[in-house]
Amino acid sequence: MHAAAKDQPHPLFDLLLTVILPSLVLETMSKPERLGPAWALVVALLMPLGFGVWCFINKRGLNFFSILGLAAVIFTGGLGLLNLSAVWFAVKEAAFPVFLGIAFPLSLAWGRPLVTEMLLNPQVINHPLLERSLDTQEKRAGFQKLLRQSSWALAGTMLFSALANAWLVLWFLNDVQPGSEAYTRAIGRQNWVGFIVIGIPLTAVTACLLFWLLGRVQKLTGLDRHDLMNAGQTVRRQVG
Repeated sequence: MHAAAKDQPHPLFDLLLTVILPSLVLETMSKPERLGPAWALVVALLMPLGFGVWCFINKRGLNFFSILGLAAVIFTGGLGLLNLSAVWFAVKEAAFPVFLGIAFPLSLAWGRPLVTEMLLNPQVINHPLLERSLDTQEKRAGFQKLLRQSSWALAGTMLFSALANAWLVLWFLNDVQPGSEAYTRAIGRQNWVGFIVIGIPLTAVTACLLFWLLGRVQKLTGLDRHDLMNAGQTVRRQVG
């Protein structure tokens, strides 16, 4: 595999380390008999912060997911420490998918499309071959159109996630006393239910979008899927 791809973390690993694991720490270690809310917040912050520093040193740039994770942990931990109502948790749960959804189309203007990192990650896709295959202005324009369509599709998926997350928070936490042990248990239950009824369908939608995008890229470039998804000696298939 291409050397640059090997050095690049996978976006799913980014999300695990910067968003999912810190959230689990906050929800499972915040009890007084464990770390307590303040130290749980410190431990949770260390994961996205450390990962962001590592990315900055090794790749000389800021990592989007580490920034997202830091913001999510600060908001979740801060809300927990302040014992605010379920409405604020619902706002937080809705806000981050919305921000992520907006970032997908905006990143096209930045010149570093997030859809490329999410769906066409260099660990999976043979980017040097893909770039060589976009050898005409028409193909390059077609590829940019595919990136725009995929970005807006992911933005719509994130909007659905935001609305569903907010509804689940209000369903589980609305009648529970903030700061109580029952409140902490309800947060954990909401997360697990959210993973089942939201996370699994979103994963399926993302997988379908990936296969759709790969099919369109194959048609545009004339590459076989095996060539597109594996580095090494490849042979262009004639379109005709």
